[in-house]
Amino acid sequence: MPFISPKLPTLELSETVLLIDFYLVRTIFLLLGIYKKPFLLALQPPLVNLGEKVTLECRSEIMFETFTLTSHKNGTIKDSFELSAEHFYGGSQVNFSIGPVTPDDAGTYTCYGSFNHSPYEWSESSDPIDIKITGLYKKPSLSALIEPVVMSGENMTLTCFSDLQFDMFHLSMEGVPKEHGLPSVKSHNGTFQDSFHIGSVVQAGNYRCYGSFRNSSHLWSTPSDRLYILVTGKRTSYIPHILNLHMLIGLSVTKILVFLIILIYSCCSAKKSKSQEQASESHLTPVRKQDQRSRGMFS
Repeated sequence: MPFISPKLPTLELSETVLLIDFYLVRTIFLLLGIYKKPFLLALQPPLVNLGEKVTLECRSEIMFETFTLTSHKNGTIKDSFELSAEHFYGGSQVNFSIGPVTPDDAGTYTCYGSFNHSPYEWSESSDPIDIKITGLYKKPSLSALIEPVVMSGENMTLTCFSDLQFDMFHLSMEGVPKEHGLPSVKSHNGTFQDSFHIGSVVQAGNYRCYGSFRNSSHLWSTPSDRLYILVTGKRTSYIPHILNLHMLIGLSVTKILVFLIILIYSCCSAKKSKSQEQASESHLTPVRKQDQRSRGMFS
């Protein structure tokens, strides 16, 4: 039995119908939320370079007969694409291939499931996926304020800058956007920049940044050159490890110095004792010779 949502919103959709000599645009009102929402996922990273392709997969545990993909721009439906579902054990799915992409393909996508006997009764909307088209403008630059090597759990700051007056800068890791974009700020040297403060870094990877303009937030620049961030060790053991290392080095140096002092002192003492013995022997030798002469005279 299908899942029935307690709330049944409607969706207004324009449909173009070809008649004999002209096109007729009619408005269709769809009833949403009749069935449980499907799942929408991008089979490639949602940052798509201009001219490339992206595949969006819509799937559900319900045996839908039709899936509809809609693209939204500024909160309204721009396009819709309908495909017959493929059935498999435990559900249904379909793949929507988009591309080679143009700036017009950028936007927010959602999908719905329905049955052929009631084509205007759709499921709840899937969670949205934002498709950004990259490669529209000159690439910015990305740099780290310190060496791009951090301990696990430490904070990191990356700066994106450009000589183009972008309204926003965006950061991605391995092709996936991170957090929200930041507004660009004009620096003292005339470039436009902003800094991304990333807390508790635990995973190494390639970072890139992009620029965009306010009136076309889904159209991004060519990505910056990649910046690889290396994550090593654990933050909790980093400081004690360094302190222990310094202590070991200090103790080793101290032991070596003490050993050298003792060795030098021993050498000096040995030389002094030898000199004293030689002096004593040189003093006693004439006395012994004189004593032997005295004995010879009396004999």
